[in-house]
Amino acid sequence: MMLLHCSQKLASLERILMKSFPDSLKVYGTLYHINRGNPFNLEVVVDSWPQFHTVITRPHESEMKDDLDNYTNSYFLFTKEPENLREMLANTDAINWKQVLQIQGFQSSVDKVLKEISTYKMVKINTAKNILLLKEKTIDPLETAKEHTAPHLHGKDGQIFQITPLKEIHADQVNQGWGFGGNERSLRYIQRCIRHFPSFSAVNSNGKPVCWTVTTQSAEYRMGYTLPEFRNIGIFSRLLSVVTKPPFLILPEAIVFSHVAEGNEASKRASIVGGYQIAPCHWWYQWTCHPIRSPL
Repeated sequence: MMLLHCSQKLASLERILMKSFPDSLKVYGTLYHINRGNPFNLEVVVDSWPQFHTVITRPHESEMKDDLDNYTNSYFLFTKEPENLREMLANTDAINWKQVLQIQGFQSSVDKVLKEISTYKMVKINTAKNILLLKEKTIDPLETAKEHTAPHLHGKDGQIFQITPLKEIHADQVNQGWGFGGNERSLRYIQRCIRHFPSFSAVNSNGKPVCWTVTTQSAEYRMGYTLPEFRNIGIFSRLLSVVTKPPFLILPEAIVFSHVAEGNEASKRASIVGGYQIAPCHWWYQWTCHPIRSPL
């Protein structure tokens, strides 16, 4: 196991990971931000270099001060060889299993390895397996010249909304609507994401955000939500359509990605209308890990 610090090596790794989309998208997104200012203070671990099988991006040790904060203690995995990943997780300190943490990735092979390692490391794993959504950078049927030149959206009911960046003062509102959030640690995480990464909302004539999406350290579009009284007018689909292409696009060289819970048909439909497609043979995984001997 080794840490990659050299900017040239990190730039090279970014180019290499592009050849393994969509499997590598989570790690690629974090690496993209690492190579452009690294606002979340992440680092890159590989099994070897220049030939490698496994890449892990993780926060620097100085960031992981709260043993119970799985939002900060987040790891992103990509592997070409599950056996290599198994050996790396079992025999190195690539992951601090003594903390509550989360791991994200798109590979079912990682799911199998983590479930095997959890017994050895005395860790309980809760797995969230959701539908992975991908959007190629193509012309969207909702795209219009007006939307390209002015950040306005039109609901099916005739209402006009403006696209504006989310601000940190909106973090509590986002936190209340996020299925993985709703607590103080998630609130701090959302505030940090809004502070450092592009996040978007559609606001009504009173300047109130009525729907939004937040991008994260992995460059995923997450936390999408529409206030109940503004649903079924197509506004969230239009927001997704506009902010996932220039000039708002986060990763100009990559596939846009997001996820939706398997049973959330309304969000699934809105995402598909907004230009996303369900990724065939792929799932979005988040593994939340708790040491059996709790840090408490």
